[in-house]
Amino acid sequence: MFVNWDAVQAISTAVLVLTSAGAIGYAGLQLRHERAYRAVDNLEKQLSFFLSEPFVAARRRLAKARLGEDASGETGLLAWDVENPPVSVFEVLDFYEHLSLLVKKGHLDLYDVWHTFYEWAQPVYVDMQRLIEGEDSAYIEHYSDLQRMMRRMDEIQLAKMHDQKANHWALWTPERILEHYQYEIEAGGRPRRLRRKSETTVTATRLKKDA
Repeated sequence: MFVNWDAVQAISTAVLVLTSAGAIGYAGLQLRHERAYRAVDNLEKQLSFFLSEPFVAARRRLAKARLGEDASGETGLLAWDVENPPVSVFEVLDFYEHLSLLVKKGHLDLYDVWHTFYEWAQPVYVDMQRLIEGEDSAYIEHYSDLQRMMRRMDEIQLAKMHDQKANHWALWTPERILEHYQYEIEAGGRPRRLRRKSETTVTATRLKKDA
């Protein structure tokens, strides 16, 4: 019986290629699962720190620094100078900048960060936007990763609002920011899930383009 060794070799080569491709595909799948697991683990660590006593105290210090009474005795947001911001704001913003670096390096998933932290970060970001983005601010480069992350999270928020047929162009108002700080003082760091209102959280950063 004549054996066509060329055909046998061709079949063997094809089988080897398919086996190799399957192994590579499986390894890639395993790697994606491992990255997803690590991302969730990293998110849980960041959330634990966010809810820890030291950081809750930092958030409360910022809230107290931003609230005050006017001449009529009404509580409102205090005026602040970009060259003399509340010292406590850096503790809070540096945490969000750290999150943005982890997202940039692939250690956190952007959607997960949006889902977990957006409604906490957004009012502080808008309140301190002049410090973060202002051309006269000394910190514009320091928070560049945070700027980029907030713009990307704004896009996610816009898409969600579009699906819900919400007002796409609604901004955080001073009243909403005031409510956020009041909650920070009164809730003692307890986690919350804000009801997503039809007029909700979008910042002017969405109008900018990434460099």
